[in-house]
Amino acid sequence: MTPRPIATAPHEDDHPLLLFCPHQGGWHTGVWFRGKWLAYLDTSVVLEPSHWLPVPPDPPDGE
Repeated sequence: MTPRPIATAPHEDDHPLLLFCPHQGGWHTGVWFRGKWLAYLDTSVVLEPSHWLPVPPDPPDGE
């Protein structure tokens, strides 16, 4: 799967995405909330992503 430009990301509140933030150490899980990208685990951290990917599904049980 190829990373997509952040301008094409869905802006649904609380829907996590994988976000590539080149000035913040690389890949983060984040959400769009109140007009900005926030880190999923710590919503006090504002992210500045350039690209995104959907979060992959959980692996099947037993793997």
